Amino acid sequence: MLIVVCGMHRSGSTLVWQVARHLLEGTPGLRNPRRISTDEFPGAAADPGDLLMVKVHFRRALTREHFPSDGARYLYTYRDVRDVVASLFRKGELGPDDPGRGADQSRLIARRELRGDEIWNSKPDIWVGRYEDFRNDVPNLVRSLADYLGVAVDSSRVAEIVRDVDSQSQEQRAEAARDHGIDDNLRVTVNHITDGRVGAWRDTLTTDELEAIEELSATWLFEHSYPLETPLGRRKTAGLRKARRQARSSTSASLLPAPSAPELRRRSRQRWAVPLLATSAVLALLGVLAAFTVPAASALSWVLSLGCALVGAYLRGRRDRALAPRWRR
Repeated sequence: MLIVVCGMHRSGSTLVWQVARHLLEGTPGLRNPRRISTDEFPGAAADPGDLLMVKVHFRRALTREHFPSDGARYLYTYRDVRDVVASLFRKGELGPDDPGRGADQSRLIARRELRGDEIWNSKPDIWVGRYEDFRNDVPNLVRSLADYLGVAVDSSRVAEIVRDVDSQSQEQRAEAARDHGIDDNLRVTVNHITDGRVGAWRDTLTTDELEAIEELSATWLFEHSYPLETPLGRRKTAGLRKARRQARSSTSASLLPAPSAPELRRRSRQRWAVPLLATSAVLALLGVLAAFTVPAASALSWVLSLGCALVGAYLRGRRDRALAPRWRR
């Protein structure tokens, strides 16, 4: 069996790794070497007695064929691509004018992450976690992973794991990584936590970097419910927004209850009310004009006008209500 903890850079994959590692602790055959060739993945996936656990971020040298589908399970995390890029810049301590930054580099990072997203989501046996959803709800993350991995946990075990992976513990491990290197079981790196806030890219990315990212990833951001910030990003998703509005309108219309028979009769009567009232007004005008030439016709026009007005007003104002008898014999 092969378990691959994968995901976008800076998307909480280390937290998922630690939780999964806790859940699988003591499982026969479990091993998690930090450096291992992808050539070993197929063999581990095909061996039911093996439980190889690896943590991988996508890079251009990797392809879909490096990762088997049969006998492999994938734990994938993602987040707002703009926050991915911004967090990588902060981790590398790169300022706005650093040559390692800029629109081109931002575009390259975004392209790599989206390519990885496509490959990981092509796997049939996959758990998917959204960083913005689980970052502040670690207990639910533990339960979700336990359910996917088939590990029974009670509330005390969940609380124990949550305590071990909280943010304060992660900061201490990042300091330990600086002094002693990366622990194979924990996988916390130097500068591991920079700014975990959702939307922290607003305080990091330049306008050019933001436009480059949204130009490339606007569709992905929209499809994953991340709001677009730049005019370019909104233009690239205009058609998608229109289609979504139409779909919602269609769905809302289909959910409306069918009108009852009394309601249909009321609508039919009201359709006649307006023409009758208009006819009444025309006949009244004709009655005024005919009063000086054909008095008899004038009188007839007034009678017809009054009749149309009464019927139209009745149809316009009537409501279908069940009439309760005022008395009973």
